[in-house]
Amino acid sequence: MPRPGYNILMQHDTANHPTLEQVRADYHALDGSGFVPPEGVRLISHEQYADNLEVPVELIAPNRLVRLLHRFAPVATLLYALQLFFAADKNTVLIVNGSNSGLWQMLGFLNRVPFFRHRTLYLWDVFVEYMLGTEKRLKFFPLLKFKTRWKEAIARHALAGYDLIVKWSRKQAAAHARYYRLPEEKFIFLPFKSNHSNPARYPQGALCKVSLGRFVFSGGNGKRDYKCLIEAVRDTGIPVIISATDPAVRKQIELLPNVILLGAPEPAFAQLQSLCTLAVVPMIDTGLKGGGEANYCNLMWHGKPVIACCNMAAEDYIIDGETGFVVPSGDSELLRRRILELWNDPGRAEQMGRNGHRHVAENFTHDLVIRRLLRLALLLGDEVSRKERNG
Repeated sequence: MPRPGYNILMQHDTANHPTLEQVRADYHALDGSGFVPPEGVRLISHEQYADNLEVPVELIAPNRLVRLLHRFAPVATLLYALQLFFAADKNTVLIVNGSNSGLWQMLGFLNRVPFFRHRTLYLWDVFVEYMLGTEKRLKFFPLLKFKTRWKEAIARHALAGYDLIVKWSRKQAAAHARYYRLPEEKFIFLPFKSNHSNPARYPQGALCKVSLGRFVFSGGNGKRDYKCLIEAVRDTGIPVIISATDPAVRKQIELLPNVILLGAPEPAFAQLQSLCTLAVVPMIDTGLKGGGEANYCNLMWHGKPVIACCNMAAEDYIIDGETGFVVPSGDSELLRRRILELWNDPGRAEQMGRNGHRHVAENFTHDLVIRRLLRLALLLGDEVSRKERNG
């Protein structure tokens, strides 16, 4: 939901660009139609961005040596990180997608090396939490157990090498700063996007529209609390379809007479989202990372009311009582009441779905979020350059 200052920013942003502090206060500051890109800032990345973007991003593809060594992943990752690192000059922002775990860590380490000139590194879509928890023995040295505290130290050291790290909710940004004992200004909140709103991947009308009757849908693997959902729908007789592809997750789901469990890959997953009556996204609360952000946005894009059991991220996406409901993680009783409330009032559920689609169309589409992401990279580069000029 736009904040009070949103319309003012849109109307009066004519020949300037916002500061990072203004973006921290309200990410809509990046949406002004009169945004003027700062001069002299170059953006590069290891991933391909569309050619028709407002802000061009130069792809630094792996060189021949990196490609030849692709079977030796650690070596190839180090060489590629070095290639990217030295491709960045003082006026360059290197955009790093955190889904490549080895690459983002290696670049963070390189930026901490004292005799290397500092590069401006900008990290997004990073999942640090996977490094924590289970203590594993290294395959190549089974006598050594890789302890959680070592993983935390590695993650902190790598994160410290970045100038700005995008997190998908306000609480996640604050939690990461506290947990890794890093400055709060190193993290910033930008909302995630509806991947299904990307016309290149999901052209309008591409999803098959068949009637499956009325049902509640829930899906995904990461940090899902399906036990909470099962307790909420027990003895209700409401048809529920759960889609989970991870065998470990599927094994934990109790099959009730009214529950169908399947594993639907895309685009079948999107089709189930578009056909359901309402959707539930039950999340486990770890106190560090949220999750489910893409699901919230995609479901609302398809015009479905969303009930999220989430303490970390849902409040930044779902307008409680207007596009769905936000329920505390693990509260199966309240979840049950919310499901019954919408199931027994189809008119209200449909209105919430319409509200949700409009909310995503105005705030969380693929094109809009990518534009914000790149505009923020430009602002980061401009701020770093100004600080260097001013000593």
